[in-house]
Amino acid sequence: MALSLRQFWSIGREQRYDPWAPRSVQWFTSVFGPLGLHSRVRAGHVLNAIKGADLPQNPRILDAGCGHGLVLFWLASHRAVSQLRGVEKSSQLAAANEAISHQLDLPTSATFEQGDLVTMNLGRDEFDLVVSIDVLEHIDDDVHVLKKLRRALKPDGLLVLHLPLRHQQQCRLLPGFEGHTIDSHVRDEYLPDEIESKLEVSGFQMTKLGYGFGWSGELAFELNNLFWRDPTLRAICALLTYPLAWMLAFHDVNAELQQGNSMVIEAKPQTGKAE
Repeated sequence: MALSLRQFWSIGREQRYDPWAPRSVQWFTSVFGPLGLHSRVRAGHVLNAIKGADLPQNPRILDAGCGHGLVLFWLASHRAVSQLRGVEKSSQLAAANEAISHQLDLPTSATFEQGDLVTMNLGRDEFDLVVSIDVLEHIDDDVHVLKKLRRALKPDGLLVLHLPLRHQQQCRLLPGFEGHTIDSHVRDEYLPDEIESKLEVSGFQMTKLGYGFGWSGELAFELNNLFWRDPTLRAICALLTYPLAWMLAFHDVNAELQQGNSMVIEAKPQTGKAE
């Protein structure tokens, strides 16, 4: 149940209403979507997992560490839901998401808030679906957060994670990306067995392991981030390579990948193991 070309194109276009974005960025986003393709590929793989999931009608959904809210905004316009809740540590991103939500005139059941997943309280058995995209690798006590997400899920709920594969295992394609790392990662990302073990300790059973950022997604990312150490050159090259990178990104989201630089994980609560 992969996203259609039109559905993929629509991911992130609501960012044209970001009140802090320059007018030129707002115009580009209104036509093409965000210039940065990495977040759209991640969101696309997660949305594919959601489309294929057996969820109740009008589910309650939490995005834990929602960033720019790409998944929740897309769901708000493409699926009937009873609640969409986005939690984001960055106060500016949370405020931007709230402003965008008002511009789109979303129902009051769609909310965005500033909060730290490590310290904030989440209700018990509240959500049918919890999504978290490239968040756990930024948190020292990731098991603690996974236990909180387990508590927030209904007994028959679903957790969907997108996580980067350990960078030493990732396949880079263009010169200059071999040493590419993210300074804010507190660990060397994840291996499949490692995250499965952490899920089990947290009260989950991993039910599906898929991949993202195969050769086409990785090439799209690298074209989109040439000269990644120089923001100005990076933006210029991203504009020049955008048409090709966009099509490569769309191909990645629609491909049946046997391996890739990221993991798309689905997990269900284990009975009797809620924290």
